[in-house]
Amino acid sequence: MKVLAIIHGARKIRATHKRFLTACQVDLTLDFSISYTTHSGHATALAREAKGNVDLLIVHGGDGLINEVVNGLCANPGSNPKLFLLPGGTGNDFIRNFSQRKGSEYLPFERFNQPGQVIRIPYCKTENTRRHFINISDVGFGGHVVNALNFFRKTFGTNSAYVLAVLRTFVSYKASSMTLKFNETHMEQPFFMIAVCHGSVFGKGMVIAPGKQPSNPYFELVVLGRVTIWDYLKNLWKLRTGKRISHPEIHYYQTTSLQIISSAGKILGETDGEALDGRFIAYGFSNESIEVLC
Repeated sequence: MKVLAIIHGARKIRATHKRFLTACQVDLTLDFSISYTTHSGHATALAREAKGNVDLLIVHGGDGLINEVVNGLCANPGSNPKLFLLPGGTGNDFIRNFSQRKGSEYLPFERFNQPGQVIRIPYCKTENTRRHFINISDVGFGGHVVNALNFFRKTFGTNSAYVLAVLRTFVSYKASSMTLKFNETHMEQPFFMIAVCHGSVFGKGMVIAPGKQPSNPYFELVVLGRVTIWDYLKNLWKLRTGKRISHPEIHYYQTTSLQIISSAGKILGETDGEALDGRFIAYGFSNESIEVLC
């Protein structure tokens, strides 16, 4: 079995993950190699080159690195290698969708041959770009949080940045007027946030779409109208424990495709934590699928 480990070059590797990678190196049944990323977009290039040449990719990093790898794999047609995920980021939200097995540092060959979850890969496209994602994309509030997050990371570091970005955005952000189309539904109103969920967890552990599994090939669409910081704080425990929120401005739907159109100017969004913007954003499912192990 040919295995490539793509490792975020700026992240610290936990001791258990070091033992796992060492076990891979000494396993004579594996043709094993490691590549460390050195810049943004590097993992995309490595994954694109690996497609068709390796049987399995180990990904050590956060949601952003996983997103880069997925986009690299989906750049060209053909069968994708399996993905084995080692959480090494700040939020590690995508891997929270799975039950992680203990003792993964032992017998890697046997572990790699266990069945994983086959995930069909969704995409989003604007008038200027098309990209893939694997967990959650959202438009509105989340896009403004990601925009603020870059500033707070530089100033306060990664640990406090997300909370500060959320609080600042709640103070400054107002619901944007948008048109939302899905199934046979047409909504035109100010939206606080429209979350397009393939998985259930984002924002460092917040369960926005309780029960949604990435192996289910549809979106859980979570639509927020006019909500306030007090609504957020009052329902934070539900977001942390995975309970649906009962609120007249929060609604849950299921769909396989949707369109979001801005009534005035560009709208900000994000996919797996990566910034997105456009006047028109469409979502659907590609023909690509990836088997995920963790």
